[in-house]
Amino acid sequence: MGLDELRVRYSLVLELNRFTNVHLFEKGFYQVRASVVGPPNSAVICESLQLDEQDCTAQELSPGIQDNCAISSTFKVIMKKAVIKLRNAFIFSVDIPGDVCNFIRSCTVPITIQFQLYHAKLISRPKNPDSLDHCTTLLVNLNYSPVYGLHYCKEDLFEYMYMAQIRYTVHMVMVDIDNPPHTLLSQCWDSRLPVLSVVDVGIQDYKDMILNVATVLCGTLLSAYDFLKSTFSNLQDTLPSEYRHELKPADAVDALRTILTSLAEIESIDDAQDQLIHDLKSISRSIHILWFEFLECFIHSKHIQQVLLERFRAVQLERQKEACFTQSHPKEKSGDYKSSTLSSSVGNFIRNSRYMSTIPPLPLQADDNDGEASMIPIIIEDLYNWEPYTDNPNISVPKEILDRAMREKRVWDPIMRRPHIVVQLDENIIKAWRDSQLTEALTETLNEEGEKEADFSRARSAVLLNGDRPTRTSGSDSNSSFYTTTEETDNLLLVDLEPAAHDPNIPSQLSPITTQPTSSSNSRPVRPPPPPEFSEVSLIPENHKTINDLARKTIRLLKSEVTHVNFEHARRDLIGSPLMESMYFLTDTEGSRMMATTYSASPHLVVCAHGLEGASNDLRQVRIFLQAALPKSDLHFLMSDAYMEDTYQDIKEMGRLLADDIVQTIICSPKPYERISFIGHSLGTLVIRAALQDPLLERYTAKFHTFLSLSGPHLGMMYSPSYLVNGGLWLMQRLKAGKSLQQIAMKDSSDIKQTYVYKLSCNDQLHHFSNVVLISSHQDRYVPFHSARIEICNDAKRDYSYSGHVYREMVHNMIQPMIDNPKCNISRYSIQYALEHGSANSMIGRAAHIACLDSEVFLNKFFSVMGWKFFV
Repeated sequence: MGLDELRVRYSLVLELNRFTNVHLFEKGFYQVRASVVGPPNSAVICESLQLDEQDCTAQELSPGIQDNCAISSTFKVIMKKAVIKLRNAFIFSVDIPGDVCNFIRSCTVPITIQFQLYHAKLISRPKNPDSLDHCTTLLVNLNYSPVYGLHYCKEDLFEYMYMAQIRYTVHMVMVDIDNPPHTLLSQCWDSRLPVLSVVDVGIQDYKDMILNVATVLCGTLLSAYDFLKSTFSNLQDTLPSEYRHELKPADAVDALRTILTSLAEIESIDDAQDQLIHDLKSISRSIHILWFEFLECFIHSKHIQQVLLERFRAVQLERQKEACFTQSHPKEKSGDYKSSTLSSSVGNFIRNSRYMSTIPPLPLQADDNDGEASMIPIIIEDLYNWEPYTDNPNISVPKEILDRAMREKRVWDPIMRRPHIVVQLDENIIKAWRDSQLTEALTETLNEEGEKEADFSRARSAVLLNGDRPTRTSGSDSNSSFYTTTEETDNLLLVDLEPAAHDPNIPSQLSPITTQPTSSSNSRPVRPPPPPEFSEVSLIPENHKTINDLARKTIRLLKSEVTHVNFEHARRDLIGSPLMESMYFLTDTEGSRMMATTYSASPHLVVCAHGLEGASNDLRQVRIFLQAALPKSDLHFLMSDAYMEDTYQDIKEMGRLLADDIVQTIICSPKPYERISFIGHSLGTLVIRAALQDPLLERYTAKFHTFLSLSGPHLGMMYSPSYLVNGGLWLMQRLKAGKSLQQIAMKDSSDIKQTYVYKLSCNDQLHHFSNVVLISSHQDRYVPFHSARIEICNDAKRDYSYSGHVYREMVHNMIQPMIDNPKCNISRYSIQYALEHGSANSMIGRAAHIACLDSEVFLNKFFSVMGWKFFV
């Protein structure tokens, strides 16, 4: 018998909770099928859990299992936005081969849930599964820990052609380590193989080998049992008292110590093997008993589903914030190209950095919706008139500090779970500020602690001066600590930026990954040593520590919160690069997001305008993801088709048609709209601006809220860097003879000041909006980058001809009224998409031009992290 005969068994419970028709094109009967795919040499068995048949309606067929595939209830969809409650639950047993020499890694293998959507165009209900046709497939990768397992609820969308949402819950736990070969201990001893790869194990004799094998196998199972009980207790705390189960206390350390003590007294290898098998089976029985109590308590619980859904959304939002950067500028510089993002080299630098390749995956990750690390779009935000602030009114930070803070980088504080700015101070500022109230308050706080522990709930900022001895700074969570030493810290100041928004209901193991503070680019980085629980320790060190220490340290090591050290280092290295000097990571908070989702808004009309040769459904996914980001907001969408029949006609005429469509929608609405926002793509942005100048909309100016431009050619095609696109545009003008193409190219008049795009800028209405949001991409060669951002490019600055002068006038005509209006906020977003290399669409720039409409990963990321705030 070989080492590969060791088998590890996971129990995976999949609940199909709800199916929502977002925008299915066809009515009829639908069915969801789910299967679990493991690695090679794995075995998967599917069984159905008992269902509450009373909840099945007459239109549903009973769920079942076919060819080891779970089949949901078959339901009929006849209405848009229909929500079908499924209440189907299945349990999968996944057996995988284990390697005792590298046990933890061998237990963490790729496991995927495959959802398949089936459909039948029938009037009557289908009689068997074969009468339905396959539509589309959704793959969800599970990223789990053998100790922690998985306990999450998630909502995922199927592909564009079958726009439907499935809500499902996954519970996964290791339940058994089965069939350890009888010669396992002998083989480990004969080959002197290391048992736990992350630990430097010193194997001196046969008893050392027994203890190491038992420590790894029994310790892992006991840790899984302990964490399952912890999760059980944590979820029970969210339920009313009458629904709670009494759980007997258990101590994994004591249990492992008892097992190791018993094994240490056995002299025979056969007796040790039998005892180890007995211990593993005993632990497995305990896990099974607790596991089925867990399922009985929480399966089909709507409350638990909501709790797990909120926890997953918190983790998901933290990942969506990755690859989001922001920088601030004075508002009066909003028309200057130098004040905006640097060249496309910034995006390429970030894309090719180690940071992008080390972004951790989600526990439940559908690459089509969430994007793997290499497919995540990079978003650089440019804000104007942004100022840092402190949330403690008792602390007054000098202006010199805030001015310096504006030029420094913002980081996430793992203790207070909020952003801070790390400022490098010079000696003059320190001397002038040494006697200030803040320094005195902090000094008192440090002196009260015997070991100079700074409590950030009492002192929101810290001055670490030269000559201080090593200081440990910690919060309420002992696992969230960092260390700084005088050898690594030179006159640092942490300026608090935002109030804490940590959800106490989220346990520490579910908390998002955070990074440690970094110093400025001119100083040495603060590199904290790893906490003790992550240090490499020997389970059997030379000084022969007691079995009690062995059990305690093993359980602590196995249950330690997983940290992505490489990711954290890569994150600090990236933001410390000279190319990223003016940027910092976007650190919006989940708390503010939840405030927005619970905001009871008045009726809000959102007008969507498509581009050249487009259709009213082109912005369908924009609408879907905006609604998903703000589910409780009263948003009403007008997907206008007013000018859809002819997009080559005069832009002014298309604007008149759109304005008339808007007015008719407002008149026909049963409730008055308090706010009106606009979302346009490409040509649609010019059509919207033309409609805003129409007399029909003059009475609604006070209600204008947000103007969101997706790759709009606001300055025409002047200074376009793509000769291929210019040539194609010239050819289309000859073939189509469309007036709108001539107007976009500013060729509709021999005098550039008589062109429609220039005239449009002279009476521009964008300054009436509270938010003007401009999205662009260097990869988009259909619309010049500067034209989409409404800014002066370098070519225009160097152009002293009449055309260059007129171009600069256009920018001034549009930007200056927005600068003069203090209530008008300007935001620009530069996007780098992960496009397919070598494709024709990518080369000519079309792929990036339409990615803002059809990239689920980008739209989900943008509206979840930052776009939602413009519509509340």
